Formats: sequence, C-alpha cells, structure tokens
Amino acid sequence: MRPGGISVSRWTPWVAGAAVLAVLVWVMPLVRIVPLEATREQSAVAVFDPAARAAEFWTGPLQAAAADAVDAAELLGALADDPAAAAARYGHRLGLATMSSYLVAGEGTIVSVDARSVAISLDDDQDPGNDAEVVIELGPVFGNAIRDGSGLLDVSDFPNAQDFNALSAEINRRVEEEVLPALAAGAEAGRAVRFAGGVEVADASELPVLRVVPFRVEFP
Repeated sequence: MRPGGISVSRWTPWVAGAAVLAVLVWVMPLVRIVPLEATREQSAVAVFDPAARAAEFWTGPLQAAAADAVDAAELLGALADDPAAAAARYGHRLGLATMSSYLVAGEGTIVSVDARSVAISLDDDQDPGNDAEVVIELGPVFGNAIRDGSGLLDVSDFPNAQDFNALSAEINRRVEEEVLPALAAGAEAGRAVRFAGGVEVADASELPVLRVVPFRVEFP
C-alpha cells in the first residue's frame, strides 16, 4: 500500500480498462472522416439507374442529334478520300481509343434481306441486287456505336466506367427490342428505307460498307 492508504491494486483494473478502450477507439474510431468527393461518388453509384438514364437519352438528346448526323454517303466518300480528316471532322474518339465513332443518317433502297442483316444501297438508281454501302445487322448488338457516335456522352460525367458501359448496354437493348424487329418485319428487296444510327470504324482503309447500329428506321 502507498502512503495515504491508496492501494495500487485497487486502480489496476481501471487503468487496464482505459487502455483497452483507447485501443478500441484507435482501431475503430467513433467518427469516420470521409472525403466529400468520395461521398458524392458513393451516392451517385447508389442511385444510378442505367435503364432510366438510357430512356432519357434515347427519347431526348439522341433523337434531336439525328438532325445533325453526317449523311452516310458523304461519310463514305470522306473516309475513302482521307480517313484521318474524316475522323477529325465527323468522328468521336473515346480517350486513347484507336476506333472512331460516327453518327450517320441516310436513305436508300434495300437490296437484300436475310436472317442476319439488311443491306442497303444509297444510290437510288441502283436496282435491287447491286452492291450495298450500308449493312444493318439484325442482332444481337454489341459495342458502343450509338453511345460514342453521338458525341453527347462523356465517361467523365459518370461515377465510374461500369456505369458508362451499363448505359451503352441499355441503349443496345433498346435497339434490339424496339428498332430491329420493326426493320426485320418491314424489310424487303426494292423497298425504300430511311435510317439514323451509330457506326464504329477501326480501319477506314479496309472499309467496304458502313455497319450501322440504328436508333431510327422508317419506311417512307
């Protein structure tokens, strides 16, 4: 016993308890400080709805952008003359990608139809059976032709790349469910057709046709 009558053993449990509590607070603090930007990103991820965002984009900005789409025949000519200049003038490129994407529109005559695709001639004077300049595959749809070709969406505007890709997948799903069935049902050789859609071009020097992913198809 120390002078004054205070026993050391009496305080030992309190000291030990305080030490344990200090360690617990250090390991698992009662207050966690999270950077504001990280909090915003987590909130955005939690509320992001690719289907709703795709529907908003599809019915609004994308349809309006069709008025400014490059004519398909004009793009083909530009790519044949100078691919680099065509890409700089009409194309959109995501980050460091080597592939350029375009938003195109056009009108032509269907020259052939099969279970996999519809081939279109942009020359009104050509008879069905002649070479086509545009091919629309009837699905499934892969890639980011519409998302990137529109030039309206930037990956930096999304919380992460997964959301950006999920949006593209939803756009492609709408093409598969809403546009391609209507095209397949009405397509026949010799019939006129108008279209608007996206195109991805990896190597213009080997480009035989434009492979269009359509978001709009009409039979005038």
